[in-house]
Amino acid sequence: MSDYSTEEEQIAAIKNWWKNNGNSLLIGIGLALIVVFGWKAYQSGVVESKTEASLLYQQMIGAATSTEFSDPEEGSTVSYLAKELKTKFSDSEYAIYAALFIAKELVADAKYDEAKNEFNWVLDNTEDQRIVHIVNGRLARIYSIQGDNEAALKLLVATDPAFEASFQEIIGDIKLRLSEKQAAISAYTKAYQLVKSNPQSLPLLAVKLSNLGVDPETL
Repeated sequence: MSDYSTEEEQIAAIKNWWKNNGNSLLIGIGLALIVVFGWKAYQSGVVESKTEASLLYQQMIGAATSTEFSDPEEGSTVSYLAKELKTKFSDSEYAIYAALFIAKELVADAKYDEAKNEFNWVLDNTEDQRIVHIVNGRLARIYSIQGDNEAALKLLVATDPAFEASFQEIIGDIKLRLSEKQAAISAYTKAYQLVKSNPQSLPLLAVKLSNLGVDPETL
């Protein structure tokens, strides 16, 4: 009888506990399921978004490289696809690559103001410091071509050592354009010394120094 009484007491205790805690437990389980399935849905959405952005980017590159912009209609297609990427997927790397690609083509066509708009869009939409440095270098060249050398030089401050040599070379190009020979030699020399261990980067710098009367072998 004592066993039965103990079982009755256990059942009563369980019922009492469920009465006091059952709703909280169900809510907790429900929230856990929402989090799990919500996260899976989010991940699925991210994958689908990246896939669509990738396909658009491939279409853009295909349209550009197949015609080299010789067909105005195809050129419009490239612009349209780039705008689609930048509008729908502005937080994706494909939108950034699209803007950089379009900017490169615009520079080749000497459409510098339009190219600056693309580069500035990239700066507004990325925190990748590697890309920021690349864009700043290209913007500096455009500003210099347009005669705004002061604005160009302000952009050429490398916070990443990997870009110091390329920035110094651009500074040298700007100083040479300004007929500041010694300043150009100084910048080229700094760049040369930074890349001495990388033979692939040396030839053009060596030519620039040689043209200014400096023997690269002495550096």
